[in-house]
Amino acid sequence: MTGRLIGGLFGLAEARLNPAGAASGRPRPAFLGGSAVLTVSARSAIALVLETHRPHKVWLPSFLCAALLDVVASRARVHWYPIGADLRPADLTWLEHVGTGDVVVAIDYFGFPAPEAFITAARGRGAFVLEDASQALLTAGAGARADAVVFSPRKFVGVVDGGVLCLAAGTAPLPQPTAAPPDSWWRLALEAATRRAAYDRGSADRSWFESFRRAESGVPDGHYAMSELSADLLTAIDFAEVAERRRSNYGRLLSQLHDRAVLPALADGVVPLGFPVRLRRRDRVRQALFANEIFAPTHWPIEGLVPEVFTGSLALAAEILTLPCDQRYEAGDMDQIAEVVTAAERTP
Repeated sequence: MTGRLIGGLFGLAEARLNPAGAASGRPRPAFLGGSAVLTVSARSAIALVLETHRPHKVWLPSFLCAALLDVVASRARVHWYPIGADLRPADLTWLEHVGTGDVVVAIDYFGFPAPEAFITAARGRGAFVLEDASQALLTAGAGARADAVVFSPRKFVGVVDGGVLCLAAGTAPLPQPTAAPPDSWWRLALEAATRRAAYDRGSADRSWFESFRRAESGVPDGHYAMSELSADLLTAIDFAEVAERRRSNYGRLLSQLHDRAVLPALADGVVPLGFPVRLRRRDRVRQALFANEIFAPTHWPIEGLVPEVFTGSLALAAEILTLPCDQRYEAGDMDQIAEVVTAAERTP
């Protein structure tokens, strides 16, 4: 067990670069291969798909982040479909209203793939299926059944920016953005990642959080390319080790918090973003975690964003909390997290 801050922004990854600027020592990861389009953010990649296809309607799940809704709602007419407490589509009867020219967005929640039958059924109605794998960068087969898939490396490793868009075979190619990210935003994001890395090495300066908060509020979704620094760093990271440690940490938490887990089974090939739990006393537990230097985000606050008819998703959003289980941490850290959660729930 360590005394450092657990969770939150990744510090900038360290890598050895050759004189030409490219990272050396590792092959390009699978999600960067083939016809991958490298954008400044996952939001930018999603916007590129929508602006190219100009759908009649975009079908969104009733449990989602505000950023995804913002990108879609500013470019298309939004329709909704229900997500259950198990983070799977609650039913498929809404597909009767889906037609050719529509886009259906499927989310791989916390790294767990959207159901194959759901994606197949949506494509069978003539829809273009966009798989949002922002939380499933390293999950085996993510995006394999969709028309397009979007990844977000910065949710998994210490890069400044970056989104990756991959298209299914036979899908018309999309232009590769060439414009550099907005300079003022990118420098702010770089500052946050650099200062967090210094903090993790022992600095007492916590100003990285304010820089991160400001950068996160202005992540661009225009036609900007991934920065050269982020693209280079992604070729130098040992993603096999990242995947192994995340799975191991998830399993450690699962052994102690199984009855609270939203996703109580870790299938082969799944590499989790975090460990989502459902807690009746969620806010009390979260404050206890903060008091122990553990940052556990809520994925996601949706009240006021999603129609009130989706009561199941709204109830889940009121009780869900994501515990960190990423590669920066060890078994002792997972034990500490489980202990704090359990103790906070027992406090009168």
